[in-house]
Amino acid sequence: MSDESASSAVKNPARLPSASILPRAAALIEVVAAFALVHVTYRFFKRFTELGQAEVGTGLNFSPGAVMILFTVAVVWLRGRSFADYGLTLKDGRFSLNFGLIWGMLFTLAAALVIKLASIHFDPLHPPDLKKALFATSGELVNTCLLLWFLIRRRKVLFLTPLITLPILVFFLSIPLALALSFDKPFLHTALTVLWLFFGAGFGEEIFFRGFIQSRVNEAFGRPFRFLGVEFGWGLVVSATLFGCIHVLNTVDYFGGRYDFAWLWWPPNFAAGLFFGLLREKTRSILAGAIVHGLSDVSATVPEMLG
Repeated sequence: MSDESASSAVKNPARLPSASILPRAAALIEVVAAFALVHVTYRFFKRFTELGQAEVGTGLNFSPGAVMILFTVAVVWLRGRSFADYGLTLKDGRFSLNFGLIWGMLFTLAAALVIKLASIHFDPLHPPDLKKALFATSGELVNTCLLLWFLIRRRKVLFLTPLITLPILVFFLSIPLALALSFDKPFLHTALTVLWLFFGAGFGEEIFFRGFIQSRVNEAFGRPFRFLGVEFGWGLVVSATLFGCIHVLNTVDYFGGRYDFAWLWWPPNFAAGLFFGLLREKTRSILAGAIVHGLSDVSATVPEMLG
């Protein structure tokens, strides 16, 4: 093999010969093992530690996101890899802030319209029925198509500076706090809920699924596919699949002997994983997806407070 062809094969793992089967298999085993380890770790923490039991008792959920962030940072650092290669970068941060804010607001408004006009409200603590699951999956797929169209025109649409986007972001995150004061809800508990939803669920899940899992699989398989200007690979599919699986396990407690799998959580969360994964591929960062993810999760608390 010539130096030129060898260099080309390294840059595009999808073109590697059959000898690449082992590295690819190793990558898949690694991300599945990481998924299992992370899930068992925070479930063990909740079940067998006083702090974890206190978290469960208060209805908060910081530990999953914390474990996901710590695991990803530790693995990337210990392996001597570039954090930017795993999407942990502020490069092109202005676009990420703009997109995250704009799309997060669209998510919030869309959710409000659905709840108002269709009377459909998703309780994150309970599995949806078939109707809600199909509705949510369809909505996520539509969002993904709109996302691709939006990203093609990103330079023409996004123009706000961080001095504008950051205060607007803080304003939207403060809406549940204002409602807590207006409706005599526990203010501190509401503030902590906003924090874990935005940073724990939003940033934690994006750092692990789109940062670690998607990037690790892409290392082995490359990104040989292209659709509407977005290059992607099997990392997108694997990360979306496991993202759906972790929500299926919401109702499983293997330490308590309960194996009640919430299978209807898988389709909408797989579709959501495609949305966040394509955004990560286009921007090369998890920042925009984390902001959208966090804002949409925080907005889900508003109907309950108004109910």
